[in-house]
Amino acid sequence: MNESERAVHHFLTSLQIGEVVYEPDGQVPPDFLVGGRIAVEARRLNENEEIAGSYRGLEVTSKPLHALVTKVLKESGSPPGSHSWFVWYTVRRPLPLWKELKSLLRSGVRHFRERLDDPPEELRLTRGLRLEFLRASDRHETLLVLGGSSDHDSGGFVVAELARNLHLCIAEKTKKVAPVRHRYPEWWLVFEDRIGYGVLDNDDIAQLRAVLRPPQEFAKIFLVNPLAPTSAAQL
Repeated sequence: MNESERAVHHFLTSLQIGEVVYEPDGQVPPDFLVGGRIAVEARRLNENEEIAGSYRGLEVTSKPLHALVTKVLKESGSPPGSHSWFVWYTVRRPLPLWKELKSLLRSGVRHFRERLDDPPEELRLTRGLRLEFLRASDRHETLLVLGGSSDHDSGGFVVAELARNLHLCIAEKTKKVAPVRHRYPEWWLVFEDRIGYGVLDNDDIAQLRAVLRPPQEFAKIFLVNPLAPTSAAQL
């Protein structure tokens, strides 16, 4: 079981409506079977980017990008003076290939070092990646030190982000269960909600229901709070 499935398992168990069995038919849908009749598909609900007719979680690119920026900044060498510089990067997708990004970052680091007499406040490496520089009060091990980042594709109004990503994830799950839906009389879809954390008021839920029009394939859809898995909002 992965982290999201454990949260969903905790939620289903807390309902006390029957035994919760993980992967009753092996590595095919459903993820859980409750009380011998309710088939449940589980998934993490995260923010996604659409690419080439498909989509992927923002973390698929954000984590490797953070690691890449950190690595290249460590190559900036020791500071020649009494202080270092903090770097803040801002990202907006789509991004170039990793090889090109690495080359662009290294060029940016070289350019900044060559201009220490009159350092730039920011460098735009691509349309989707910008570096901003802030002088540190102390000298660090390297000239450039990662100070933080901003992802322009992440965030937004919670209900709007929930609706956008639920559309994607529900479509994915509907297609996945179609070949085996006949095996069980009732299907649920339960998300580990990493956007709204399952904390929605009645107006939020009403807005989501109006926008989504939950598919007939799933009798119930829940958003589980990963911080308190017994707490969930039902759409």
